[in-house]
Amino acid sequence: MRLLQTLLAFVTGVVAAVMWLERQTSPERARPAPEPPRSSPPAEPERVVEEVVVADPEQAERIAALESELAEQRALRTEAPGDSHPGVDAIRAARMRALELERQLSQNRADGGPRWFEIEPPSAEELVDAAAEHLPRVAIWIAPDSLDSNALWAALGAMQEFAEASGGAWFEFDGEFARWCAESGHAHALDPELPGSDEARPTFPVAPSVNRSGVLVVPNYVQVGESRLYWVDDVAGETGRMHVVGLG
Repeated sequence: MRLLQTLLAFVTGVVAAVMWLERQTSPERARPAPEPPRSSPPAEPERVVEEVVVADPEQAERIAALESELAEQRALRTEAPGDSHPGVDAIRAARMRALELERQLSQNRADGGPRWFEIEPPSAEELVDAAAEHLPRVAIWIAPDSLDSNALWAALGAMQEFAEASGGAWFEFDGEFARWCAESGHAHALDPELPGSDEARPTFPVAPSVNRSGVLVVPNYVQVGESRLYWVDDVAGETGRMHVVGLG
């Protein structure tokens, strides 16, 4: 019996040894382990070549000279306390010269593109894009689909000219667009009958930068055909723009 047990143990050991030897010499075991993939070197960042625009020194000098003379002409419009009135003729001459200087400044500052009055009035679908390009001092918060494009573009253009002329100081017309249209003599001022004030004093949503509450009483409007175009003057405010906020 003991001999049989010894024989079985021997045979079991031989079998285990053979199986271990086969595993060690199998093709899979003999094949070297694959190398981990090598990470590719980081791509070289794309080089961005920025165009360097060199300002025209002569144009900059012309603009500086025009701005200096314009400041002098505007100063003639309002006499200092205690000074004698410069006279109606002197004020009228200063006003007309200032208008000419403002026109020249606009031409010198332009990037070569046409001004708002040199293009065809845009359609309602094109209005927002056209205003962004040609009327940077006017913000439009409505979709005036039903208005005549010619009359609407003229009204918005007049607001642009008023904002440019005011320059944030409001000087002669104290921020009164209607008075500017009636008295400035500007070539693109509206008919004095078109601006008005609504006694009902309607309220309209406005940008928080114009009024923190987001709502404002807006009595001022411009008559465009059969509709009223309500606007807020923020030329001297945070936005520096005229805001078209409602239709009536």
